[in-house]
Amino acid sequence: MGEQLAVDGGTPIRDIAQRSWPEWPIADETLWSERVEPALREVFLSHVEGLPGPRAESFAERFADYCGTKHARLLVHGTDAIGAALSAVLDLDAWGEGGEVILPNYTFIATASAPLDRRCTLAFVDIDPETFTMDPDALAEAIVPGRTRAVLPVHLAGHPADMDAIRAVADKHGLAVVEDCAQAHGARYKGKPVGSLSHAGTFSFQSTKNLTSGEGGAVTTDDADIDARVAGFMDVGRAPRAGRWEYPRLGWNYRPSEYLAALLSVRLETLDAETDHRAKMADYLTRQLRAVPGVTPPIEGEGCDRHAYHLYCIQLDTTQFGGHSRDAIVRALTAEGIPCSPGYTLPLSETPALAHLRKTYPEVVRVLPCPNAERVCANSLWLTQPLLLAETEDMDDIAEALVKVQRLMSCAAVAS
Repeated sequence: MGEQLAVDGGTPIRDIAQRSWPEWPIADETLWSERVEPALREVFLSHVEGLPGPRAESFAERFADYCGTKHARLLVHGTDAIGAALSAVLDLDAWGEGGEVILPNYTFIATASAPLDRRCTLAFVDIDPETFTMDPDALAEAIVPGRTRAVLPVHLAGHPADMDAIRAVADKHGLAVVEDCAQAHGARYKGKPVGSLSHAGTFSFQSTKNLTSGEGGAVTTDDADIDARVAGFMDVGRAPRAGRWEYPRLGWNYRPSEYLAALLSVRLETLDAETDHRAKMADYLTRQLRAVPGVTPPIEGEGCDRHAYHLYCIQLDTTQFGGHSRDAIVRALTAEGIPCSPGYTLPLSETPALAHLRKTYPEVVRVLPCPNAERVCANSLWLTQPLLLAETEDMDDIAEALVKVQRLMSCAAVAS
């Protein structure tokens, strides 16, 4: 019997029981004893675990500096950050209609649910076929004067969207722009960090993110008025540094724990080194995969000075895998010891939640033609960012496994 795929009983390329992949978040006794425990202990002994939030404010100042903006606010979730930013840039009072927000049709559901929560309607547009970020031409075609009010580009997988082109379209029509940077901490576009390329940037610190505290979010901006409205949104309507019982705006409570701020402050110190390492491993892996039939590694578009590689998104041509399905390829690669997933398998507008909304409230959602998003959803294979914290010999395992799966599947073509 010749070589077999591990999924069919063969020997896997990598025995993960013997050679595990890096775990996320990074946690070890030295980091705990030298950095994390003292930071959390300081919060505990300070008797200040919430208001007035000095550590949250300190982290926000550091994060604003990291993102190249004048202001930042730490919130409890990334979804709340999107809602706060939209509320601020559009000056919403939570009662009137928010207007239409245009977003790409290849993204996580929070990019849609947050504007819906702010009483905004949605328009889904197509993505660039190489970078998987919002297509500026599709954006331009989708705008309805008097209806469209904001644009919500997503730096998908850590790749910056084409912000110059998007801003040009938005500025022409007087639209607000809010960046969804949930997957892009540390990414840069034409020399500028994401989060500084629009009216406001939004970040998530959820447990899978490249900078994490389990949950958390942030809004960045250069505009003092937007920052003040974000502050009111997250702090029951209070203005920054105003009296505790003064409420100039309607707001809610999205204030973070001081423990989150302390943990984020520790992890922010290593973000650049981790981002650089992911980029180095991604570049090495891409060079290994270019010769594999049916495998297209990520492509960095013009203007992408630094890809954060929250995800390493591969496109598959299943005809080069003997006609086997993308899901079969994912199963085979996973069995070889390479954890992977298909990622988003449907454009967001076609997922059950949004499909129900479209059917029940057709005036709330518009969907423009999205052939690129449909193709990417059908052919993607994702590797998540912890794998890129490994070393070059580990990238060799990924490449070897893909070569093996492609070779053996192409020799065992699916009968037509």
